Amino acid sequence: MIPADQLTNAQYHDDDAISSSDVKLVHSKSLAHWKTKVYKSSVAFDLGTCTHSMVLEDGAGMIRGPETRRGKAWSEPYEQAQAEGKTLLTAGDYDLAQEMAHSVLFHPAGQRMAGPTTVNEASFFAMDPVSGLQLKCRPDSYWDAKGVIYDLKTCQDASPRGVAKDMQAYNYAIQAAFYMYCLNLAGYEAKQFVFVNVEKAAPFAVSTNILSPEYLEWGMQQMHLTLDKIAKANQSQKWDTGWSDITNVIDLPRWLQADF
Repeated sequence: MIPADQLTNAQYHDDDAISSSDVKLVHSKSLAHWKTKVYKSSVAFDLGTCTHSMVLEDGAGMIRGPETRRGKAWSEPYEQAQAEGKTLLTAGDYDLAQEMAHSVLFHPAGQRMAGPTTVNEASFFAMDPVSGLQLKCRPDSYWDAKGVIYDLKTCQDASPRGVAKDMQAYNYAIQAAFYMYCLNLAGYEAKQFVFVNVEKAAPFAVSTNILSPEYLEWGMQQMHLTLDKIAKANQSQKWDTGWSDITNVIDLPRWLQADF
């Protein structure tokens, strides 16, 4: 068996343990959406993956491709990249990821993440004693001496207001709570979760953000409620939406009422 800290990203994702993405999907959608999930790559996903790799792994596994995704000039190297477990990007997307990565690496947090004191892309597994579920997480960067987890996020707006909107939209509080909980269960210290946000357009502004104790406590509460829901669904073998069978009535929004 490969040691957890030596698993590749693909090997980590192949493991059936519950991840923060699973918990966030059940929380934001439903058990049915989670049970039937199919993760597909996208331009935005590949751009984020490439930025992460350039910051944390010197761009390993990333390939600068042709200008467009048309014709054999794209399809042939794309198939080869897939066979080798690598990611092919257009020249423009690759260069954009490089710009973002350079901006992150210029920031003190990025220098910490890329430095010798952190462990990057390591996998952690633990059994949750409350729900009985096997959990897993793979922090971007972990400063074990201080118990700090760093998570790199590409975004449109790295300002405090923009980050706050993303926190709510993407359930980042649940992710932070999950990672800290999983690492603590695995026997590692996790005192703080730091989001490193970088914008996708010039000047590729970077900000670092943490959750307030109240926000993190809320994330921890929602995480436990969701893990309990997953455990009960697995036991009953029933993964539904939880929606009512009664026909819903959609009311006219207040902002449209002014048209009358």
